[in-house]
Amino acid sequence: MKFIYHIYIVGLLSLMLACQPFVPEKTELGPPPTPTFEILTTSNSNDFILQNTTEGGFLAQWDLGQLGKFEGQEVEINIPFKGTYEITLLVFNSGGHATATKSLTVDQDDPNACSGNFRLLTGCGEKVWKIAPEPGALHVGPNLTDTWWGNNEGDVTARECHFNDEYIFRSNGEFEYDNKGDFWADSDGSGAIFPPALGLSVGCHPSSDWPDAFKSWDSGLHGFSVTNSTITVSGEGAWIGLYKIGTSGEVGTPQTSVTLNIDSLTEDRMVLYADYGGVVWRITLVAE
Repeated sequence: MKFIYHIYIVGLLSLMLACQPFVPEKTELGPPPTPTFEILTTSNSNDFILQNTTEGGFLAQWDLGQLGKFEGQEVEINIPFKGTYEITLLVFNSGGHATATKSLTVDQDDPNACSGNFRLLTGCGEKVWKIAPEPGALHVGPNLTDTWWGNNEGDVTARECHFNDEYIFRSNGEFEYDNKGDFWADSDGSGAIFPPALGLSVGCHPSSDWPDAFKSWDSGLHGFSVTNSTITVSGEGAWIGLYKIGTSGEVGTPQTSVTLNIDSLTEDRMVLYADYGGVVWRITLVAE
């Protein structure tokens, strides 16, 4: 990538008649990109390849709404259900960034869409999950079995605003978090509110207490994807189990997506975990 600099002589030192060093002006960055992309079909009617064809762009990000976000010059996607989907490409270059959007119509459902973990998670329709009302449903420790802290039986009642939360997975790819109008403001390891900027007391609060910077942690509609070993919820503020459990560490701000590992998943019970290398959060949920 070439940058063009304008060089100016900036003056003379009055007594020494010596020139100051040349000082470069701001780089001429050029115009922002004009994004273009192709949607390529494959032998599977529900699999597609998104290909960035923008001239001069160095970063490409794809937004498929409830289907999630992706990054790369070329990405492969699966859209399991028929319908019309908006695909937006965001491209960056030295001059800035710009977007382009296309509609993609999928003509039929993927016959293999509702199987395996997807079927267990959604019931091929809609399935509501809650944190299991039992000791140890929330666990943090050095591994999946040894415990530094786990909720006890009394916490199920004391944290009623937490244990009544619903995590809803639908076969159209939607994930909905419904906190039933209240939420649990959690603490750090020393008992202080986390994150500190939340500015609340530890405990139950009405949803109206969320500060503006954390509003996306409130009830909302998001997207999800599931594999043989992971569940990803995507969309600003999406989370499962506890808002501070992120993909690779505890987080103090809403994330655009969170991926959790699957320890076990059956028709009516699942155990998810996040492993931060010596710190493991484990969440046990049951289906309604």
